[in-house]
Amino acid sequence: MVSIGRPMFQVGSNIFELIEFTATKTSAVTSSDRKTPILYGVNVAKVREVIRLPTIVPCLTNAPEVLGVFNLRGAPIPAIHLAKALGYDDEVVTPTSQVIVTEFSSRKAGFVVAGTRRIRRVSWDKVLPPSSDAFNTITGMMLIENQDFIFILDFERILLDIESRSGGQGTSSFAIDNPVNSNQNTGMASTSPGNNNNSQNNSKRPLILVVDDSPTARRAICELLRGMQLDIIEYTNAEAAWQDLSNSEPGSDLSKVQLIVSDVEMPKLDGYSFVKRIRGSEKLKKMPIILHSSLTGDVNKERAKQAGADAYVGKLNRKEIVEALKAALPPSWTGAS
Repeated sequence: MVSIGRPMFQVGSNIFELIEFTATKTSAVTSSDRKTPILYGVNVAKVREVIRLPTIVPCLTNAPEVLGVFNLRGAPIPAIHLAKALGYDDEVVTPTSQVIVTEFSSRKAGFVVAGTRRIRRVSWDKVLPPSSDAFNTITGMMLIENQDFIFILDFERILLDIESRSGGQGTSSFAIDNPVNSNQNTGMASTSPGNNNNSQNNSKRPLILVVDDSPTARRAICELLRGMQLDIIEYTNAEAAWQDLSNSEPGSDLSKVQLIVSDVEMPKLDGYSFVKRIRGSEKLKKMPIILHSSLTGDVNKERAKQAGADAYVGKLNRKEIVEALKAALPPSWTGAS
């Protein structure tokens, strides 16, 4: 069983650590009932601890992957059978199973797995984005030794899906249903001015660059910002955003960007490293930047400050986002009033 310590790598190094674990899937070949372990990972920054399987008290729920709740030092924590949440119904929970206790978006959850293997330190530039939207529970994948892949799970999306099926909040109050057409090759999702027939008014709207690899989170934050009379340029990864920003010509849309809102955990280039690059650019160093992440806690806020971000806000925390926007945008902007 792995133990969690405080990361020792420098802010802006584009390095992170993940916990490896497996989920077992029955072979799709009809002539075989072979069970195949698939290697997964989760960012250590989202993990509070890994514990042995505790006593789990069943509870009423519409989600079969929710096993119940357990007590962790006086706090009730939901226990989620991760393999079942991924659609692998054949993996059973045994006394040797372990629980990965996570905390993100100010919520705790325990994900029950067969066992954890190791902590792996990797660079974000080795992480590839999912090749298809069909991998909606995966934020990235990485080729490792023996030509094997490790898949980095989107625990927020998994929890969101469970909540929506069990009668919880399900989707954020800022979420929208209309998909954004993204280009995985360029990293640019779209340019989306606010809806206003008066072009003169549109020209006065602050232009915001939003960078987030998660389609769900990106749609949600963009909907929130559009509702505040802001124009948006969207990117699916920070590497592409950095290249286009640093090479933008005077008079182009990107040269008119007044503020960046960026995720932290992203393939190719993480948010901290993105901020460090911008602060090191003579052309862009004064650009206001808000980091927008589900990673909570003072440690992450301090890392954002070290990188040079102007603010660090919780993902889809409207109050924090509005306060950060007010501090960064010109006084003439009244979209949050």
